Amino acid sequence: MAKMRVKPIEYGQTANDALAACKNYLQEAEQYIQGDRKSLPDPTPLLTARFPSSSLLEAKAKDGVDGLAWPTIAAKIVDRMAKSDRFFDPWYFAVLLLLELPGGRIVLNRSNHQQYFYAAYAGSNAKENFYLRRIVVNTPIWADTQEGRHRDGAHYDYRRATLHWVCKDVVRTLGKKTRTVSSNREGAIRFAVKLFKQQLAAHGLSPRSRLPGLELTAQDYERLLSIALYIADAMHEKHLVAKSRNG
Repeated sequence: MAKMRVKPIEYGQTANDALAACKNYLQEAEQYIQGDRKSLPDPTPLLTARFPSSSLLEAKAKDGVDGLAWPTIAAKIVDRMAKSDRFFDPWYFAVLLLLELPGGRIVLNRSNHQQYFYAAYAGSNAKENFYLRRIVVNTPIWADTQEGRHRDGAHYDYRRATLHWVCKDVVRTLGKKTRTVSSNREGAIRFAVKLFKQQLAAHGLSPRSRLPGLELTAQDYERLLSIALYIADAMHEKHLVAKSRNG
């Protein structure tokens, strides 16, 4: 089988604005985590921030979505059938945007009976993908990600407070099927960096070069993703504690 040729992406002002929006949001989030900022970071710039390959459509910032008193970004994903909003924490939504930077995109995979649509992270070939739930919750390879009992199981909600992971042995004990091992967050990061290096190659550049238009190296990008996920996790924990204290 012939190897699929990766097309070079041209990064213009829109992409630079998207990168700046993500970085500014992460900076505000860091200030909030450290106590240098009292209010939550402003998610508004993230609503329209998009990289060229993005499959994220319109997005809105909402509060109190689906019974959870939590800041939420409701976004639509390009799909010929599924048109409903998917719900994200703003801090993890920033991560999703950055994952799309090197040609990645968010796709909706079908369940065996076309009953559910699972949001996943993929490249131009959607066969290799990483479920968003596992990226958000940082689920180990020996565990599965599940919704809380109060959820409907329809895979609309990707907010971390509504999700948890459970050991695959427990899943099997309950008589349910599961894979031996599954993908994890680290694998998704490696995949994103691979897409980045493929873009460098598509531009005729070495793996250590800077991506034209964004002036990022693969090392810069990997570090940015790692920091974004670290901040997103810390935002979740701090906001969870703050909500519990306030009742």
